Amino acid sequence: MVRKYPCPCCGFYTYKVPSNEDCGFICPVCFWENDIFITSGDDPSCSNGGITLNKARENYSVFGACTRDMVKYVRPPEKEESG
Repeated sequence: MVRKYPCPCCGFYTYKVPSNEDCGFICPVCFWENDIFITSGDDPSCSNGGITLNKARENYSVFGACTRDMVKYVRPPEKEESG
């Protein structure tokens, strides 16, 4: 079994490498595009249209995607992605 790592936005184990090593990976569960250049949850992410990671987390908890317009692209987490 391949080891997986948690998405910094939704927390599901969808990353194949730690998030600090994978620039540009898009989580299929929340559609957050990994941005290794932000240093805190309050930094705007250029990869995600300027939204902060904290706002993306809030959005995921409210409507299931990092931003409302990404809802159509997400999928439910798979059983093994729950950690």
